[in-house]
Amino acid sequence: MKKIICSLLLMAAMVSCTQQAETPTAKTDDAEVVEKVMMSRRSIRQYTDKRISRDTLNRILECGINAPNGQNRQAYEIRVVDNQELLAEITAAVVNDNKDNAPKNGAKNIFANATCVVFIANDTTYDVSQVDCGLLGENIILAAWARGIGSCCMAHPVRLMKDSKSCAPYIEKLGFSKDYNLLYCIAMGYPDEAPGAKPRKTDKIRFID
Repeated sequence: MKKIICSLLLMAAMVSCTQQAETPTAKTDDAEVVEKVMMSRRSIRQYTDKRISRDTLNRILECGINAPNGQNRQAYEIRVVDNQELLAEITAAVVNDNKDNAPKNGAKNIFANATCVVFIANDTTYDVSQVDCGLLGENIILAAWARGIGSCCMAHPVRLMKDSKSCAPYIEKLGFSKDYNLLYCIAMGYPDEAPGAKPRKTDKIRFID
């Protein structure tokens, strides 16, 4: 509980969930906590049936939209689906067109059995809007993790939805504006697994003198 409380306080300061910070830079202790949140985060693909409250979701998404973005154009739109019946209907539509796309391992939906899915679309008239969507997603993912909520950034289910004629009405139901393209989604829920860290290639980092 102490860890979650510390993380919540940190995310409020570091992810700009509030309009004004008390200090221009984070304290050393805050930096250590936010680093711990970042380094401990894992992609979660198994979830419990516990639902995420709308209050918690709103707070997480507020952190998301406070991510940096080009010219403050906020060139993204977000649609949240936590209706289990709707997630099941989307899954059924995808499977109707291709039985090979049926959920695996007893999952109820194509979103890793998540209880909530955040769909993110980018403004196709702005050439770096996909970058903004990525920054938005990272804030959402970290804000969720700080609250003990797992997530998985997913593009495959979106591809399946776009390739499925039966799913077209559900994409339309998401109601994205003209010139906005459904880019990816974030599956969210309370973790039912604790995967270990996977190695990272530190040689991808180079300093140029």
